[in-house]
Amino acid sequence: MPASLPAVLGLAAGAFAGTNLDNAAVTVAMVATAPPDRDRRIAAGQVMGFAALVLGAIGMAALLFELSTRVIGLLGLVPLTLGIRGFIGLRHPESRARVARRAIGSGFFAAAVVTVAAGGDNLAVYIPLFRVARVRGTIAALLIFTVGEALLTIFVLRAGGHPRVRRAITAVGVVATPILYCAIGILVLIEAGTLTVFW
Repeated sequence: MPASLPAVLGLAAGAFAGTNLDNAAVTVAMVATAPPDRDRRIAAGQVMGFAALVLGAIGMAALLFELSTRVIGLLGLVPLTLGIRGFIGLRHPESRARVARRAIGSGFFAAAVVTVAAGGDNLAVYIPLFRVARVRGTIAALLIFTVGEALLTIFVLRAGGHPRVRRAITAVGVVATPILYCAIGILVLIEAGTLTVFW
């Protein structure tokens, strides 16, 4: 049954806030640990990754495509793999930060891929949202998402580029980002119920 426009607006705002905390944390960490000249590329990659998730959700909702949350959870393998690669990079005694960063990635493509890979919860929430929204509701939800993503991008650039944040993440060491990636990958797998297939 189609939802009313005010209901769609409320659902869209709640859906955006509830599904992008992990993306914000990862992107802030990427910006904070990357060279300053890459911050805008990382932010742009995050935006493109989010746009891909939204377009994918709209397409699946329009086609009434049923996608098991357990299948969506497989996206969690990507950040988990990147995190493990980052840990492997730490084994090199020389230039550990550089090797680990290269293993994980710190540019447009890496940010876009990680955003999509960590977006299992986004798809699980957005597909039902777009199914109950009429055309006006979908447009309104997209406006909410656009505003939310713009504010999130400003926050990511300012937080990740802040000297104190950079120092704090650097103090934790180059192991911080691989840990974050692994944690998000495992969280996506658990929340989607993907791991229950194996036991």
